[in-house]
Order: sequence, then C-alpha cells, then structure tokens
Amino acid sequence: MQKSYPIRVIIADTAFIIRKGLKTLVLENDKFEYITEVSDAKGLHKALQEKNADVLIVDHCCDDCFSVDVIEKIKTQHPEINILVISHEKSAEEIKKIINIGIKNYLLKDCDEQEITDAIKACAKGEKYFCGQIIDVLLEKELSAQQHCITGSISEREIEVIRRLVTGKRPKEIASQMNLSYHTIVTHKRNIYSKLGINNSIELAQYALKTGLMKR
Repeated sequence: MQKSYPIRVIIADTAFIIRKGLKTLVLENDKFEYITEVSDAKGLHKALQEKNADVLIVDHCCDDCFSVDVIEKIKTQHPEINILVISHEKSAEEIKKIINIGIKNYLLKDCDEQEITDAIKACAKGEKYFCGQIIDVLLEKELSAQQHCITGSISEREIEVIRRLVTGKRPKEIASQMNLSYHTIVTHKRNIYSKLGINNSIELAQYALKTGLMKR
C-alpha cells in the first residue's frame, strides 16, 4: 500500500531523553510530521482520541505503563494507526508476546538512524520491519551487547550542544540560542557523533541518559 507523505507520528516512551531523541529524528526528516509525544498510557489514549496520526512509536518495557496489554488494546481500539515498537527488550519471550498480538514492526533502541527511518516508512505502509537483532533473537541466535565507546574527549561547548540537541532543538535554533553560526553547530554535531562513535540522535540521547549529562 502506497503511503502519502508526510507520515504523521506520535511518540510514546516513559524516558524523556528517548522521546526527545525520536522527536529530533522525526523533525529532521521532511517525509515525517511530528504530532505529539506522551509519557504514560493515559496520555497516549488521550492523544490517540484527539490527534490524527499514521504511526505510533511506542516502547513496551514498563508493565504498568506501555505493557503488551495496553498496546493490544490500542491496536483494537485504533485499527487505523500502525504501531512501531522500539524497545530495550531483548528477551525472545517478550518479543514474541508483542509479535503474537499482531505487531509487525519491532526495533531495538540501539538501531541506527537509517533503520529507524526505514521502519517508520514500512510501518506507515502496513509492511513488516524487524531490525537485524530482533531477527537474530527470533532465530535463536546469540545477541551481542551494544558497545558504547568514547573515542575522544567532549568539550564544554560540545556538552552544551549535546544538551540542546537531546531536548529536541534543531541546529538552526541552537545556533541562534548560542550566538554561533549554523555551520559551526553542524560541525560540532558531526564532531560529537565522531568522538562518541554514534550515528543518530537516539544514540546521542542514550549517551546523555547513561552519563547523567542532563543532570549536570
């Protein structure tokens, strides 16, 4: 099924940093339209009633929030929306629970930007999309841990840029706020990704969350 652009996206995740990272990814792609973000099941039900969206990106890691039961209920009540699960969950048993309720799109949070982008597009068209690690789990292969290697030191200015990026600010906004040129911010962003050995805003958000950067 062909899907016209832009693809309208709702983001549901309990983690602020992850929501902002996904928001940035969506905003930076002209094929996508950011609709809203929510942090709990109550907010998600309200958003789905009030907003018109094509794709719901949701994590199911929290049993008392975005549980399998909650996702299944949403799938039943809102059959018009396609659901993409992006989670830390690497348990074959839990992954199979999600697939068994009819979810056809599942990624892990350490997937790169291209995989996430491709998954959103496939999801909008009603096509199946599982990342390579999920396929490995389903095929009962050993799943290796994601490595987060820091290959260079991060300057104070780069830390400030990171803080702004993970809260959803775009390079043009950051340049204005920091009194710097757009080119300078883009260069900082490229250097940050290179130093941290990361590829996208999701990994940057995970780094900031893991290191407590946002609390400094």
